[in-house]
Amino acid sequence: MNITLIGGSGFVGTRLLGLLGEQPEKYTLRNIDKRQSHFFPHVTQLADVRDAEALREKIAGSDVVVLLAAEHRDDVSPVSLYYDVNVGGMKNVLEAMLATGVRRLVFTSSVAVYGLNKENPDETHPADPFNHYGKSKRWQRCIRHHHIDCTAYQGN
Repeated sequence: MNITLIGGSGFVGTRLLGLLGEQPEKYTLRNIDKRQSHFFPHVTQLADVRDAEALREKIAGSDVVVLLAAEHRDDVSPVSLYYDVNVGGMKNVLEAMLATGVRRLVFTSSVAVYGLNKENPDETHPADPFNHYGKSKRWQRCIRHHHIDCTAYQGN
């Protein structure tokens, strides 16, 4: 299976690449990221999730895309980067997938869509984001396309 991670050079992506990489007979891996992976440079290709053309080129031939790319720190400036990367990036990924025939997507959402001081929220809780990161992840979750099989992981 050909698996492409987008934004896989961070904590979660590095762990996922390591686990999947333990089974090279089952998985062919690619990581698309705006920075080089310190641990997996041999599978990393540099590109930005905001570059739709580069995404189309780099995800071609994938069986599944795992979208991890996100602006998530509290000090992101300008604030528009949250929306350009998290929302616009999701749109670019979906469009690239449709253009190249890739039909399976896994993406990570965030408990930040539920706001502060919520006790063990899950997908049934109402959205109540308190910052731009949470708001952008909320909008990201609203973007769907009926030709893509999408699985969202809601981390705690």
